[in-house]
Amino acid sequence: MSVASRSPSAQLFAARARRQRLRRLLGLLFALLGLAAVSGLVWLVGWSSVLSVKSVSVEGVPSSLSDEVLSLAEAPVGTPLARVDTGAVADRVAELPEAASVDVRRSWPSTLTIDVTPRVPVAAVSADGSWWSVDETGALFGAADSRPDELPVLTAPGDDPSSDVDDAVRAAGVTVLTGLPASLYDLVDGVEAVSEADIRLELTDGALVRWGTADDIDRKSDVLLALIDAQEEPPSSYDVSAPDHPAVNP
Repeated sequence: MSVASRSPSAQLFAARARRQRLRRLLGLLFALLGLAAVSGLVWLVGWSSVLSVKSVSVEGVPSSLSDEVLSLAEAPVGTPLARVDTGAVADRVAELPEAASVDVRRSWPSTLTIDVTPRVPVAAVSADGSWWSVDETGALFGAADSRPDELPVLTAPGDDPSSDVDDAVRAAGVTVLTGLPASLYDLVDGVEAVSEADIRLELTDGALVRWGTADDIDRKSDVLLALIDAQEEPPSSYDVSAPDHPAVNP
């Protein structure tokens, strides 16, 4: 039967069938193109050298520590940026004593950025023949040959940075220091942590303060500041270990 002799309904059916086949072919073609595009993108990001680590940026620390950060990081230069284990890099850099926290992020297209939050010193400790800075957690860092400027000196039994006992006592001293209001912190020249229950302050005018435990810091601070303001001449010592019953020794 010729095309001309087909009924109108048969011609309509044949045209519809051709359109359906065309749509299926086009759909298959688009699916293949999409798969190829995704595969190409995955290869580009995860396997090619186009988006690999070409540089490492260190932020948050002075330039004097940047080389040490880079050495600890062991950044995998040449590895695709997407495949870098940023957690492992951060863990390695966190071994730096001066680092309070470390964040490692990908800076596209080809930079690994290491952002270090440095420890903030609140006191100085003399130990093992060096001077160490101490942060609010009691961690020691930044060994130096001389006492860090403008930091109160913290002493603890034995002054051994590796002792767990000293860590607890030192932490109690640090807790007192970091809890002081600025007006009182500026008057402190040294802190002696005899034990966790016996913290003592040495003021810049030479007076000694028996502080006691690291409890009631706000109350003890208010009482001590009031006692200091009431004196015409610096006494030899204050006792605020029991803030409701303070004492002043001429």
